[in-house]
Amino acid sequence: MTPSLPTELLKKIFGYATYAGVDVDLAVTHREIEPFTFAKFEKDSLDTMATKISLTRVSRRFRRIALEFLFKFVCIYTSKQATKLVNMMKRPSSNAGLGPREWIKFLFVRCSIERRVTEILQLCRGLRGISWNPTTFQRSLKNWEAVQDEMIRNIPTNIRILHWNGRVLFSTFASFLQRASALRILYVSGVTVDTTLPQPVQSALYASLTNLHVEHPPRLGWLDNVTWEMPSLIELSLFVHYHHYRDGSFPSFVRNVSKTLRVLRLGPHVELVPQLMSHILNTCVNLEEIYYYTIHEHHSFLWAFHTKHTTMKRIGLSIFMERHTMDRASATLRQYLGPISKARFPSLDTVVVCDASRTPLIPTGSHLRMKRVSEDFYSAEISLVHNVQ
Repeated sequence: MTPSLPTELLKKIFGYATYAGVDVDLAVTHREIEPFTFAKFEKDSLDTMATKISLTRVSRRFRRIALEFLFKFVCIYTSKQATKLVNMMKRPSSNAGLGPREWIKFLFVRCSIERRVTEILQLCRGLRGISWNPTTFQRSLKNWEAVQDEMIRNIPTNIRILHWNGRVLFSTFASFLQRASALRILYVSGVTVDTTLPQPVQSALYASLTNLHVEHPPRLGWLDNVTWEMPSLIELSLFVHYHHYRDGSFPSFVRNVSKTLRVLRLGPHVELVPQLMSHILNTCVNLEEIYYYTIHEHHSFLWAFHTKHTTMKRIGLSIFMERHTMDRASATLRQYLGPISKARFPSLDTVVVCDASRTPLIPTGSHLRMKRVSEDFYSAEISLVHNVQ
């Protein structure tokens, strides 16, 4: 008789075989050049479903073990799917008391405002994260704001990963964030402010938060109403309108992460003027990577200053190259980044360049890599590299 493997060992093997790039228990992501995105996380999770289903068909023992992984990441695209899941979760479990209520660790919700989603949140006992990114908004639903508020109130406050991409008032969302102190990865977009009402000032401690990504519309600066302590923050993405921070300072909620921050991503609406760049490099002493957009690649003034930074290892630059030839683009990039020298940036020898044009010069799925081969980047080697999938 062939000896059988211990159940715990099989669980580890199944876990490796169905890994989707995120450990929801530890809230750890693994990224390369491209930033972590929930769209890719969702796709990778769906791609593992065939393997999970196959495992359930091997034997009864495999099925009992694999069901836990089959329900670990659940995607809800329609109201019908939400209803089916609720009914399944309400059925008594025959598997040693465990069932979908305990197995579901992460929810991808793509259907519109739906009371069934609130029921699912109430039934989940071990939820670690949720991605709320509806493809349509059911504004025709009576009292849809009340339904959404109820859903937010039922998101477990001990979740570790939250992706919120939908219109919600800051006053409503702030109440949840105030209690969600266990967050480790937080992506927020769509939070708005009702300027006719007084706004809450939110102070909170997120001791374990490592990744923060924020987007919000212009002139709706809810960020100015928060004071967050984030002593573990490693990666920060600001896709916001910060033209009014030309004096070189960030909003107060960012200032207390300067010693822990390793990766900073700035969106296309952040105007990275020399004063702000100097402030970032002087304040974020352990920063290793910075990614930003520019329309001023013909001028080298951004890097032609005397600031030094010993830990910076990579710059990611997004520019608009549709009107360039490759030779002209290469010459422009060397001129723009040329002042970056080994003496001032001893750890920096790589710059990644992406094309943000609608009709890009660089093929989709690729980027330019600039490698310093001398004292500065005036003579950098430039090569075309395909992104790792």
